[in-house]
Amino acid sequence: MARILVTGIATVDHVLDVAVYPGEDSESRALGSNTRPGGNAANTAYLLAQAGHRTDLAAVVAAGAEGDALLGLLNAQSIGVGTCTRKDGRTPTSHVLRSLASGSRTIVHFRDLPELSAADFRNIELAGYDWFHFEGRNPGELPAMLRATRRAVVDQPLSLELEKPREGLDAALPLADVLLFSRGWAQSRSADDPEDFIRRAARQRPDQLQTLTWGHRGAWLAHRGAVFHCQPSARLEIRDSLGAGDSFNAGLIQALVSGEPPERALETAVRLAERKLAQVGFDGLFVSKGD
Repeated sequence: MARILVTGIATVDHVLDVAVYPGEDSESRALGSNTRPGGNAANTAYLLAQAGHRTDLAAVVAAGAEGDALLGLLNAQSIGVGTCTRKDGRTPTSHVLRSLASGSRTIVHFRDLPELSAADFRNIELAGYDWFHFEGRNPGELPAMLRATRRAVVDQPLSLELEKPREGLDAALPLADVLLFSRGWAQSRSADDPEDFIRRAARQRPDQLQTLTWGHRGAWLAHRGAVFHCQPSARLEIRDSLGAGDSFNAGLIQALVSGEPPERALETAVRLAERKLAQVGFDGLFVSKGD
């Protein structure tokens, strides 16, 4: 069991299941509804806790009753919340329409809460963690958090998720050991071929382990001059795409922190993302299926 700190966002997700996406200015009945913690960092933390790791979350949570409720939900998922920061504002919420016909989802996000700052992060005792994972957000503050972590630890790995392109976020890339790129990030760099992107990334940063996910085409990994590719199962039936990328990230971290070689870690991450796509929600993704 490793001790892992995940830094990023925690939200409340309100998920409605619909048979098919409704049209504009229409009315339809939902087939299911649930409310749960969400956000990239919180989802990844939940899965790592499922895998048996002692996982803490560094995120801003709103002061007041709404924030208390969110902390209770996170605690119920075995996520440590003593590293969270409370601030005035509204609890971030995501309203999700999940189509049962396609398994795809549409998300409308509301946020009226300050981001975690480097000053907030410096209040966390970093000694004793085996892995640090950062969501790629708040570019003005993130590099300082990564540098503070590097100063505080010996050789524990730092991973950085790069899902959404945000201005200024490139400054954080040299500061992490593991970079997790999304297709959206690569395409924002005018990349239309995943293997070409990952090979260029490997030449630019040869000492870092770097991955790239690209939907149904699978995922790539580059490390020390070698490039690996893992293709998803052709028989994959998509029931729920919400959090598939977070599942890939958790699967990769779980495999690497457990000592698996990079090429095996890539396969582990892809298979976990497959299992996420094939089931609704995150519950039991590690526990009941194994890894």
